[in-house]
Amino acid sequence: MLIKIEKARTPQDWNVWMNAWCVKFRSYAEALAFVSRLEGRINAPHQLPVSEDRLVLER
Repeated sequence: MLIKIEKARTPQDWNVWMNAWCVKFRSYAEALAFVSRLEGRINAPHQLPVSEDRLVLER
């Protein structure tokens, strides 16, 4: 995922782009905090869910 922060058209606003999706923030600090939290969640270790009830079929 491409994540970038850019100045918005209004003087006080900032945009955070995540690929083609954009979120507007009122300050650079808010935008930066959002990106930091988002990147932390993306980079966090994730386990794939495993169902105990799933049948395993073998050939």
